[in-house]
Amino acid sequence: MDSELAVTFAEEWPRVVGATLRAFGSLDLAEEAAQEAFVRAAERLAAGDRIGNIGAWTTTTAHRIAIDTLRRDRALRTKLPMLAVEEEQQQELGPADDRLGLIFVACDPVLSAEQQIALALRIVCGVPTADIADFFGIPEPTVAARLTRAKKAIARAESHFVWPSARHRETRLDEALTTIYGVYTLGHTAAAGDELMDARLAELAHTLATALVSEHPRNTEVLGLLAIIELGEARSGARTTEDGMPLTLAEVDRSAWGRQRMRDGLALAARALPGGGRFALQAGIAGLHCSAASWEDTDWNAIATLYYGLNRVWPAPIVKLGGIIARSHLGAVELDRAAEELLALRVRAPAEMRRRVSAALGDVEERRGNVEQAVAAFADAADGENNRALVRFYNRAIGRLLA
Repeated sequence: MDSELAVTFAEEWPRVVGATLRAFGSLDLAEEAAQEAFVRAAERLAAGDRIGNIGAWTTTTAHRIAIDTLRRDRALRTKLPMLAVEEEQQQELGPADDRLGLIFVACDPVLSAEQQIALALRIVCGVPTADIADFFGIPEPTVAARLTRAKKAIARAESHFVWPSARHRETRLDEALTTIYGVYTLGHTAAAGDELMDARLAELAHTLATALVSEHPRNTEVLGLLAIIELGEARSGARTTEDGMPLTLAEVDRSAWGRQRMRDGLALAARALPGGGRFALQAGIAGLHCSAASWEDTDWNAIATLYYGLNRVWPAPIVKLGGIIARSHLGAVELDRAAEELLALRVRAPAEMRRRVSAALGDVEERRGNVEQAVAAFADAADGENNRALVRFYNRAIGRLLA
């Protein structure tokens, strides 16, 4: 499949899955029918046929596939009466974007946070199971089993599928924020491939967060999430060299940051920060990094303080890591302490988190002048990493230390 067609399919995927899910009420059926519809579309295009509107064609085809599947399965014949109102439902719903609705579907409270993010990545973003496994740092069969359990749990909990109502959306808002943040994390640093970032997922997260702000314009956590994404995307164009080599914040050309997005993000962060929630505080941290005129002007005391507050409301390993990194810039004593804390944090960390901790440890040991330990840490960060841009970055650091 050529890259242009792949982009088109990725854009249409959530709409097709969402429309099929609303009509038939089964996640498994919606996903399988959508997959088969896209396969048929690709085959027709490869044979030289023309499809005027791929989204409409694949939606119609997915519905026909779903009907055929239901007819073949006697156990599901009771669902066939739903098909009589399918056309009426589609007319009532209109051409609305299903992506945010699918996020709330994935955020069913019967699921764990990991299941919610994995399901959203699969049904909203169409991310391959292998890439989701890389994101979580666990084997692909484990993720596949997690997705299967998630779909079965939703099926058991819902005697009749109902598209998330305003009440559902309100009660699932915190989970939706977490899930969209997970989508952006995977876009900001891709799980695999040659590129540091996955621009499609980052843009999707921005679209979803913007839609949430429209629904909750005064919610500081919603504002904070959009601020994080705006500030991250403002810096995205300067995160690598022209040949794709990642750059540290100390190396980037800050004049290349997107000024309008920076202003928008800082304004959102200022509105969010008084709320004191996990996304509001992260927005404040991102804002401090972005507002510093240079790396040397970074207010590490203020950043460390915000991390302290963040750890109190969200004591996650990634937050502890960020706090250690911030404090490591507060003098020699804190730098030595950071090395000890990073070693302790790495001991029980899962694979993906271990690589992040090792990368931070490599930087800390390099600043301490411990070349051997820094090389070992960067090598550990590269071990098992499927994002080849990051591997190049770690190898560059190793080469610099050994030169």
